[in-house]
Amino acid sequence: MKRAQQQGFTLIELMIVVAIIGILAAIALPAYQNYTQRGANGACLAEARSYMGSAVADLALGGAAAVAPTPPNVACATSPTPTYAQHIAGDNVTFVPRARGASAELRNVTCNAGTGSCDLAAAGGGGAAGGAAGGGTGG
Repeated sequence: MKRAQQQGFTLIELMIVVAIIGILAAIALPAYQNYTQRGANGACLAEARSYMGSAVADLALGGAAAVAPTPPNVACATSPTPTYAQHIAGDNVTFVPRARGASAELRNVTCNAGTGSCDLAAAGGGGAAGGAAGGGTGG
């Protein structure tokens, strides 16, 4: 009498697969968190550049009585409204991106109220813990 051959995976094989998936997840999760925070930084930079372009134009055309438009605060958690005095002095204003992942990747956006140019903060210059260098160019 022939015995029926069993099919399927053994418990050991399943445990090995689960362990491999766990190792891959442990490697991928921090990289994903860094990626999402860098994306949030870039979104805040784009929002700040767009807003500062219109704010500087309004302040330049309106003179001392001008009031800059209200910032949208969609990609940035906090966004300042520059004043005419800041525009004339060329002061910097700081936009803070929303926290989306690793706090070490959080970079504030610094904009010049006189020119409207914006940059991500340098390494260690923004966020709670500093860390890897941010990027960005003025414009």
